[in-house]
Amino acid sequence: MLSIIAKKYTQALIDSGSDLHKALEILKGFSITLKEKKNADILASPFITKAQKEQLLLTSIGKVDTKLENFFRLLAEADRILLIPYISNELEKRLLAQKREYAATLVTKEELDSKTLEKIQSALAKKLGVNLSIKQNLSGIEGIKLSVEDLGIEISFSKERFSSDLKHHILKAL
Repeated sequence: MLSIIAKKYTQALIDSGSDLHKALEILKGFSITLKEKKNADILASPFITKAQKEQLLLTSIGKVDTKLENFFRLLAEADRILLIPYISNELEKRLLAQKREYAATLVTKEELDSKTLEKIQSALAKKLGVNLSIKQNLSGIEGIKLSVEDLGIEISFSKERFSSDLKHHILKAL
């Protein structure tokens, strides 16, 4: 639900015509601040007025252009300051999509070496015709899974699934 709302604010930010790279830098910085529970609790507190939250937000981001300042004022007025990490992620995805750059996640049981990751990255990037960066996550599952969320692509190979399919195929042949 929050990501849907964040997409609308991201679109408004894009439509505003302000410097999106500067906005992304500010949003990322404030997202890091919001990761600390006490900071998020202060901004979510019902005992602090919207005006105080707005003032806190504007002083923390510093001097920015009027359009960007108005965007942050709008977030404070609508009590949507806690959406900033979601807006930051969405804006980053859109800026990367404009450059045709995407992030992929590779899930494996054991960590792969950098040479193997580069081979996978270059082969998939060539196949899709985009720039690709791969981030590796470790999991307890026997197999490998590569997903590029922004493109809706998921490739996986599981040892369990292979065994199951092989058994099914042999039983079907009999």
